[in-house]
Amino acid sequence: MLNQSPDFRFDGPSPDKYGFRSELTGGEAETGPRVRITALLDPPVSFVANRPRREVYEKCLRAAGFSEPTWVPLTVSEAGVREFGTDFWADFHANPPLEMLRCLA
Repeated sequence: MLNQSPDFRFDGPSPDKYGFRSELTGGEAETGPRVRITALLDPPVSFVANRPRREVYEKCLRAAGFSEPTWVPLTVSEAGVREFGTDFWADFHANPPLEMLRCLA
């Protein structure tokens, strides 16, 4: 699954230039902080969601019968680097906004 990285730092480099914004709302759920995700479209589209902690994802997947949860960092494709350059992706690498979670059924 693709989801917001549980380690995303809200005080770190912003993902705005990649087309979305992620902000803490100040609320907290049992599973982790509440965040406002905004797709920077015209007009912008926002929704509020919970950002579960890493251990919450893993515990729930195991309880549902999945095994071997593995967090997989995203990489920028060679085509993406060619089109936008390495400097464009510096914030993405410094504060990864998204991460894959792979597990076995």
